[in-house]
Amino acid sequence: MRKSTLFISAMLTVFLMATLFGVISAYQNIVTDNQTVVVTPAELSVQQPASTAVPTIVSPMVISPEQATTIAVELLGDSSVYSVEVVDYEGIAAYLVTFSAGDLVYVSSTGEVLAVTKLEPVVVVVPAGNRDDNGERPNRDQQQQEDNGDDDHEDGDEHEDGDD
Repeated sequence: MRKSTLFISAMLTVFLMATLFGVISAYQNIVTDNQTVVVTPAELSVQQPASTAVPTIVSPMVISPEQATTIAVELLGDSSVYSVEVVDYEGIAAYLVTFSAGDLVYVSSTGEVLAVTKLEPVVVVVPAGNRDDNGERPNRDQQQQEDNGDDDHEDGDEHEDGDD
């Protein structure tokens, strides 16, 4: 093999190993930082700003997401579950089971159904605009004639001159 090929291969290997080492050490730092931070519920209420979009859920979940899904499926009789997530429902930690049909079922952490709602569809109506019978926009000359009404008055121009 040529020396230049071996040199390039060695440099690429060193570069990839250095990059991999950096990624692994950054991951280990993140994991150790998350394990060492212990926050009590009293500290959470002091440190969180009032406009936090994701509320902190303190109560432990007694049932699993699968059990909450089973409860919601049995309640509605529909097995087309779209997603299951933990949400804050009126200050209570609950599972939100969303169905493909738009039904929402809130199941408490103890397995109790809190609410059943339905997503309202959003309908957006866009005006069709100025289109002809074929669904195409007329060119500017035709559009100006239609807007000004010039197509009815073309014959009238001869009569205005008084040449009749």
